Amino acid sequence: MKYLLLLLPILGLMACQKETIDVSNADKGLDFYPISVGKYWTYAYDSVIYDNKGIDKYTFSGFIKEEITEVISKTETETKYKLTKYWKSKKEDNWRLTDVESITQSNGKIIKTEENLPFIKMVFPNNNNTAWNGNSLFDDNIEVLVYGEPLKIYQAWRYKIENKGAQIDFDNKKYEGLTVVQIDNSKDVKPSIFDKRYSAEYFAKGIGLVRKEMKIYDTQNPQSGLPWEDYAQKGYSLVQQLIEHN
Repeated sequence: MKYLLLLLPILGLMACQKETIDVSNADKGLDFYPISVGKYWTYAYDSVIYDNKGIDKYTFSGFIKEEITEVISKTETETKYKLTKYWKSKKEDNWRLTDVESITQSNGKIIKTEENLPFIKMVFPNNNNTAWNGNSLFDDNIEVLVYGEPLKIYQAWRYKIENKGAQIDFDNKKYEGLTVVQIDNSKDVKPSIFDKRYSAEYFAKGIGLVRKEMKIYDTQNPQSGLPWEDYAQKGYSLVQQLIEHN
């Protein structure tokens, strides 16, 4: 089954167990992913797509905005919100509605849909070295089309929290941060020479996602000692940086 990956705009625990110890939301780390109606986040992004066996490289940049616009459903244990997404290529342009998806919050996890795929973005408590299968709610063998080229992007992802407590700077202020490394196959025991998979998201306490980095490359012509960007034949890179929020 193939899904179209939209890069303009941007592009788990399989069942989180109920906590048996009564700890506060702060102890669980819910404030690293604050969610409520009316909250929004605006990002600038830059992306490079590799095509035609790496001969052609296309560079894209622009802005995306995600806004929580209403509550879809609510139970005692979780709340599902409507997540409205917008895009524009230049700051002076008007926002264009691109997607209406969802984000679900519970005491145990955050589930966010992206291109209609449900990702378990965060789990609680979110201590260092906490790991989970963030892609467990869909078939990770799906092929994603990037500029017409099929890629199996999501195989073997294993999310892990790193660097909780590290400092993150945003808007001339300092925040406590953490990183969710979704995949980094360069750290495998035997790293693949035919594909590069790296994806990480950086969160700031009280803000949420402040930065996202991805490098998704395939090649049939590996070149030892050279950076992947020099010989990738298909795939893309992405850097997404927060510029405004409320």
